[in-house]
Order: sequence, then structure tokens, then C-alpha cells
Amino acid sequence: MWELNTKMKMVLRRPTAELVNAACEKFDRDNFVIEAALNELFNQYHGNGILPHVLLKVVSLNRLYSTQILAVMDVASHIHENAKEIDCGLSAGSPLVVETIGRVTIGITGKQRYNFSFATKYCSWHNPAAYPIWDSRVDKYLYHLQRQDNFAPFFRTNSDLWDYPKFVEVMIAFREFYGLESFAFKETDKFLWSERIPVDERPAEG
Repeated sequence: MWELNTKMKMVLRRPTAELVNAACEKFDRDNFVIEAALNELFNQYHGNGILPHVLLKVVSLNRLYSTQILAVMDVASHIHENAKEIDCGLSAGSPLVVETIGRVTIGITGKQRYNFSFATKYCSWHNPAAYPIWDSRVDKYLYHLQRQDNFAPFFRTNSDLWDYPKFVEVMIAFREFYGLESFAFKETDKFLWSERIPVDERPAEG
């Protein structure tokens, strides 16, 4: 997934259609049961107006995609309470739904959390054509690839990736720059998830 050049500087291999296809095949082979289970669950309970159904989706996605949410009931209740807005936004592919789902007030503490990674995955499972997935592995890979190739000139700092509308723009630019327009977000998600870089190659944000 990465190699060293003669100056001992890490160089990421250039994304290609062949690499994306290979990553998709491996991901689907390794995760067939998990993906099939989630696909059946989200297809059966596509709306968010019934709380037990929402809770099933939240618990399953949290566990199977390791989003590390502890307050699953608070998250499910939040989605259910905003179901009309969320369902309309998901059908329209609005990137703003990610923030609506992600920002949750937790229990009696009243603390607000932003479950960004979970929200992108939850949206993706409802409308994969409109919502690319963000997680820490994708973040690190895109950050380093941008420093190497400048595939999206407007992508300047890591915080850009936490602005979901801008993240979508980065993902579109990624596909266009590397000639991957024929691939859906779901397919490029699998490729990006498969590409890893050493943890210490990404400098901390100031």
C-alpha cells in the first residue's frame, strides 16, 4: 500500500481502476456476512420513524463497523425524534443530514457529542450513492495523498475533511483526478478503507 523511494520518503501508490476493483473484491470476500446482514437490515427498516427499528440499525452498525458509540439509546432516540427531517434529507442526498444525525446530546449530562464517522456510515447505508464514508483510516490516507499529489487544490487542512459537504467535494475530486468516475462512493469507500499508512506519517494538527 506504500513504498519507500531512494530518499526514504514514503510514496503512496497511485489509485487506479485495477486497484479499486481488487480492493472491492477482497473487501466483499472478507466481509460478505457483515455486509449482507446490514444490507438486509437497512433495506427492511429503511425509514427512521419507528424507534425499535432505529435502535436495531444503530446497535448493529455501531458493533459491526466499530464506531465506538456507548450511548446507543441516546443516538437512536435522537434519530427517531428527528426522523421526518432526516428521512427527507437522506432521500434527497443532502450532506447536511450528517450533522443532524451526528450531533447528539447525551443523557442527563447534557453533553453534546459529534459522532461524525457513525453519521457518515449511517447515511451511507441509507443512500450509498450520495454519502461517502469518513473514518480515521480514510482521513489519514486522504491527508497524505493530498500532500503527495494535490488532487484537490481546495483541500488545505485536515479540518476540511470534518466539514461533510467539503468532504464530499474532496471525494468527487479524488475520483476525477485519478480517473475513477465510473466507481460509486461505495466502491471507493472500500478502496480507501483498504489503503493504510503508518500512524507517524501524519503530523499532528496545530
